[in-house]
Amino acid sequence: MNLKHLWIIFLPAVLLCNSVLAQTDSLEKSAPDESLKQKAEKGWFFYEKTPIVEEKIPKPAPVVPVVEDKSNPDDKKPKPDKCKKVDTWSTECGFVDPGTDFSFQEKQRDALMQSMVMNKNDPKAVENFQYYMKWVMERATEVANIWQYNMTQNPELDPQVKSPVSTFGLRLMTEVEHGHESEIYSALRNENAQLIYFSRTDCTYCHSMTPHVLTIAKKAGLPIWDASLDEACLPEFKDKCGTAAVTTKPAQLLQVTTVPSLFLYIKPGTWIRLSTGVTDESSITTRLTSFFAAYRNALLKGVSNGQNGRPSVDFSDTETNGASQGVAPSGSSSKNPTESDINQMLGKSK
Repeated sequence: MNLKHLWIIFLPAVLLCNSVLAQTDSLEKSAPDESLKQKAEKGWFFYEKTPIVEEKIPKPAPVVPVVEDKSNPDDKKPKPDKCKKVDTWSTECGFVDPGTDFSFQEKQRDALMQSMVMNKNDPKAVENFQYYMKWVMERATEVANIWQYNMTQNPELDPQVKSPVSTFGLRLMTEVEHGHESEIYSALRNENAQLIYFSRTDCTYCHSMTPHVLTIAKKAGLPIWDASLDEACLPEFKDKCGTAAVTTKPAQLLQVTTVPSLFLYIKPGTWIRLSTGVTDESSITTRLTSFFAAYRNALLKGVSNGQNGRPSVDFSDTETNGASQGVAPSGSSSKNPTESDINQMLGKSK
């Protein structure tokens, strides 16, 4: 065997040893923390691979652009509330208490009402106007209380002193007018006055009002006729009744657009409307006497103020006054009696 053959035999062994040495060197570099003892115990295997460690590169921080502040320093100052001034206020502000500025109140009233009406299904627009109405009601309550107080303290401001409208006052006033009322009824009968009751048989209120108008006619001693605007009369008016054939034209001339309607008719051509629709008996009775008295006064004084077919009336002398004259106000600057005045009035002495 010559040297050439030996070189062919030992060449793979040499290459194998170099490969082992290269792997050993690589493992030592990749795991410098392992001791020699650990390497020896571990042994070397050709299938073991060296772990690949990925190097993490930190991401660069984002660059924040620098924005130059070009704002005016004066703009940073607090601005006055535009909603509190009448010239700059708008509906977006909602209702703002106007204080004592009546024109500010007017502007808000009109604008908020327009916004509420013109914007359909807008709860906010309605709520804004509700706040305005709440303010109005608060002011109205205050004024009403002061109004009542002033009338009580100063009777000259109270119309009920001469013309009472309370239940008790009406009863007393009726008693005072009793003689005057009987004279009016007598004058009506002397003038051959009549009551004309426009109705329809399908009118529920006409049937309900019938007993009351019959009572008034009986009390005044006046005849009453049913002027039905359809083809039949109410059952309570059998003898004195007219139907649409003869009642339609008079109803048109008198502008009877609603029934029941009650008129006082005085020959030859005077018509005085007493009621339209449902009206209480007391009101009709009062109108019957007061309206006829005013009509008679106008005739006596020659007053001519009738229009549109209505008769002339004069109410200047028909006011009923159950109160009596007191004393004239004192010219003294003092509004209240002194303690001495009170003691003398009550019969007391110091």
